[in-house]
Amino acid sequence: MQNKNTIITFDYELFLGEKSGTAQKSILEPTDKIITLLKQYKAKAIFFVDTTYLMTLKKYNHRDFFKISKQLQEIVKIGSSVELHLHPQWLDAKPNKNEWIFESFNRYRLHSLSQQEIIKLFEEGSCLLEDITNTKIQAFRAGGWSITPFEKLKEAFVKCGIKIDMSVLPNFYKNELPMHYYDFRNVSSKNIYKFEDDVSKENKDGTFLEIPVTTYYVNGIDLVINNLIKKIKYKPIYGDGKGLKTANENKNKFLRIFKKNIRNATFEGQSEWFFNKSLKLLEKLPIIHFVSHPKTFNQTALNNMEKILKKYNTLNTNDILKEFM
Repeated sequence: MQNKNTIITFDYELFLGEKSGTAQKSILEPTDKIITLLKQYKAKAIFFVDTTYLMTLKKYNHRDFFKISKQLQEIVKIGSSVELHLHPQWLDAKPNKNEWIFESFNRYRLHSLSQQEIIKLFEEGSCLLEDITNTKIQAFRAGGWSITPFEKLKEAFVKCGIKIDMSVLPNFYKNELPMHYYDFRNVSSKNIYKFEDDVSKENKDGTFLEIPVTTYYVNGIDLVINNLIKKIKYKPIYGDGKGLKTANENKNKFLRIFKKNIRNATFEGQSEWFFNKSLKLLEKLPIIHFVSHPKTFNQTALNNMEKILKKYNTLNTNDILKEFM
């Protein structure tokens, strides 16, 4: 019997880095598999659509725009939600045969834009998604989690009627300015809360609702075992691209074996053994918020997701607003 709620979110996007991959392999085909599973269990999810990518497709009159639009309409039809996700580096992208090349990643963060440029991107992106799906955009996730500082984005939230943010990773921190930055070390709660001017601070009278991604700590040795199992029972990801490497990706990799490591709740990149072990840590929480990406899904990720659909009730955006606002 399904006795607890969970929130399943996806970042619906191409790879942003060495190789963008194709929409067919990295978005459409894996999302079709996810949709099939959602329909099987009459479940719901929230898809954060990289709308700057869609705007770029439309700018070049690219055939993938129509394929993606049709899939987004199917997502809404089955009771799931389509919401706003922005990666401004698409402003510097150009088509290259079936893939894309990025002339620069200087506009990776929304904060690299002026406030008026940010508002314009929010408004154009929201209108585009609403035209495609015929539903109101009510939630947002920042590309690269770069929601902080929130003050520069607040006006865009108000103008577009966005009520929910899902960009906070409690206790996570990254500082690779000017490209990549977020700071959630001061998030006082992993529960859902309201906020006003700072996504990291609860304000009971706040205008906006924060749905933090569930995060937790695991032993380094468990990560080693997880990686070994993944190599032995190798299942390739569905996507055909390759992401952007960060400066600290391999930093202190050996040292992490001997300490607690923070993780976010997800279906991908985990053996079924590791996922089951993590789930035992998360089951005590009042609600679990998973975040994944169709582009990096594989059969193991689908199996992990199915475990949750069998056990939990799932929420879309409207469900969240009814229950928590």
